[in-house]
Formats: sequence, structure tokens, C-alpha cells
Amino acid sequence: MGKKILDSKILYVVLSVLISLSLWIWVTSLDENKESQIFRLPVTFDGVDILEDRGLMIVNDNITTSVTIQATPMILATLSNNPPQLIANVSNISSEGTHPVVYTYRLPSGVSDVQFISGAGGTAVNVEVARFLRREGVEIRGEFKGTVAEGYLPGDRDDFLFSPGTLTISGRADLVNQVAYARVTITEDDLTETVSGSFPFQLIGASDNVLEDFDVTCDVDTIYAIYPIRATAEIPLDVKVVDGGGLKSSDVRVEPDVKSIVVAGSREAVDTLVDQGAITLTTIDLATLDDNTVENGGEITVPIPLDDQLENLSGISEVNITIKVTKRGVETREFETSRISVVNAPEGWEPSVITQVVRVKVRGTAALLDELSEENILVSADLKNIDEAARQYTVPASIILNSVGTMADVGVVNPGSYTVVVSLAQAD
Repeated sequence: MGKKILDSKILYVVLSVLISLSLWIWVTSLDENKESQIFRLPVTFDGVDILEDRGLMIVNDNITTSVTIQATPMILATLSNNPPQLIANVSNISSEGTHPVVYTYRLPSGVSDVQFISGAGGTAVNVEVARFLRREGVEIRGEFKGTVAEGYLPGDRDDFLFSPGTLTISGRADLVNQVAYARVTITEDDLTETVSGSFPFQLIGASDNVLEDFDVTCDVDTIYAIYPIRATAEIPLDVKVVDGGGLKSSDVRVEPDVKSIVVAGSREAVDTLVDQGAITLTTIDLATLDDNTVENGGEITVPIPLDDQLENLSGISEVNITIKVTKRGVETREFETSRISVVNAPEGWEPSVITQVVRVKVRGTAALLDELSEENILVSADLKNIDEAARQYTVPASIILNSVGTMADVGVVNPGSYTVVVSLAQAD
């Protein structure tokens, strides 16, 4: 059976092919059997750092060129996987423009016996050199092209916050100088809260044109931006009225010339204000109204108090409030009383009242005022805040009316304005 295999014609054919291939490889590897091959190779530049120190840069740094190499097939196969390097030194260039630069070659380690037929050994490539510029502090601007939900307000352009705050751009000076600013654009829709995150940006020219495919380098790839989206609400304005001085809130008409304002802020701050129901502009104590206001009416101007977390979108900072007393028959009379007492005297000390008479203004209807006399008016001096020392003191005094009617029917005018003088001496 073995003999049949050796006698097989197929086996002889296979052996013949293998022997022929081996002989061909051996023969073609000999020096006298070299071949030529064209390689398309990039040019590597030496001395670029020296060029940059001079404020220059290579514009066409992706130069490639063709070289023809003669070598054995085996070496050519090696070079196909690990090609030689073409090296051009640019350290002698000192000006802008196009410069011819001769390149040399560097073979990979372990490769020799290679001949360059063309494209090396004194061959030059044209290197375009331009002025280099590194520009710091380039402005960043924001633009909002999205939408907000109903009841919300987008911020202004000045409300954008960026990190970093500016850009650094480097590259060809003629290109870098074309950049006016960088722009971050937000395009989300139906927003209900402040936007924050890292965003891409565009370089914008002096005519607000987008500089597309611009060959410059920026120090960052994205910019972190914060853009406020605020809730809004219309809030009523209110004036608080305190009864006193013979007048009730129903006896006066208090009217602010602005009834409400629109505010903006965080959802929490706006909701808190909405829950309050209104902004209280001021408190008017009817006991402090002067006689002219009671008789002829008056007007006061007050600022609109607003939390720092909120913005007044209406742009109105002050409100004029008119006051008109509608109650008829109201009079103001002055009474003198010598009924003065002291309270809260310090232990171990004896107070003496120096003030003998206090003049008290009382307002009310004529009928109620007719019933008042000195016996109905008591002055109480409070000594709780005085020092324990032998001397005279001016202390606040409260006025107590013992009369028919309430404080809203008949009352003291400016009740917090009264004082008396007392003297303090140590008790025996």
C-alpha cells in the first residue's frame, strides 16, 4: 500500500511545487535579485520647539511624499510593515512664508542594504510657516434658543455663569485674531429649572458669523455653564392698618397706587410668597396720624420690600399710598393731667417724679371727648431700664384712658411719644 502512495502522481506534483517555491525564495533573496517599491511616507519635523520659541509654527504639518526603495523582496516586505522615517529639520527657519526643507531618512532597526532610487538624499519639501499666537482671556457668551414652561422665565444673557470664565486659543495668528468670542447655546425646551452642565461651544467672528472648521486649538473642549430658569407669579400688595387714636380701619380709606407686582425667583421662594397671600408694604398705626392727615388726607411713599432671592419684574420700586379718613366728627383735644405714677422701680431705690404735668392729645368724637377729664387720664412711667444710680432719668410713659368707648372710639395720639422725668435716690 505504501508503494502505491509513492507511485502516486499527485504526491510528485506537490513535492515539485514545494521544492520550486523554496528554490525561488532562496534565489530572490540573493543581492543580485533586488526589486523596487514605491512608499508614500509622512515627513516628521525636527526643531519644532525652536520654531515655536521664535513665535512661528508649521501650517502644513501633514506633508507626505513618495520615495522609491530598492531592496530584496524580504526587506521590502519588512519595510511595508515598518516603513522608514523621513525627517526634516526646521530649526533654521526664522520667518514666515514657504521654505524648502531637505529631509533625510531613518531606517528601522535591523534593516540595511536598502537603496533609495528617488525621493531621498537631498530631496526637499515645501514647508509653510506662519506666525504663532497664543491668546488668553477670550470672552465666552451664552445664548438661549430653547423654551420654558408656562409660569417660568428664562434668564438674560448676563445671567450665564461659565467655568472656565474665558478661553485660551492658540494657532496661526491670522486665524486666532479672527475670533471675537466663544458662544455656548442652550436649546432645551419646556424648562422648569436652572440648566447646568458641560456644553460644546462655537467660535464666533467679528460679524457674529460662526467660524466653521477653524484650525485653531482651544484649551478646553467643553464649557461648564449655569443658566437660570425662574418661576414667576403675580403678588398683591397690601397695607396693614392698626386701630388706635379714636379710629378704626373701617374709618379710613388706604389705597396704594400699585395693586400688585410680578416677581421671579426659585420655585421655593415664589411659592413661599404666594402662600403668604400678599406683600405687606407697611403698617399704618392710626394713632400716629397727624391732625392735617385726619382732616385733609395724606400720602406716603414706601419702598416695596422683597427678599433678595426674588426679583421684581414689574420694575416698580416704590408705591404711593393715599390715606383718607372717612369718619366724620373726629376731633383732637389736648388734656393736662398730673396723675403720674411709676412702675418697676429698682429694689432699694426711691423714685421721685420731677414732671408735674403731662399734656396728652386725645382724638375721638366730640361727645366722647366731652366726657374726658384729668381724672380719666393716667400717666405710667416705666423704670425697668434705668441704672441703679442716684440721678435724674427721662423714661418712657404710657397713657391710660379710663373712659367710655374703646381705643378705636377715643384714643391717645402718638401714644409712644410721651416721657416723664424722675429722680432716683437710695431708700432709707
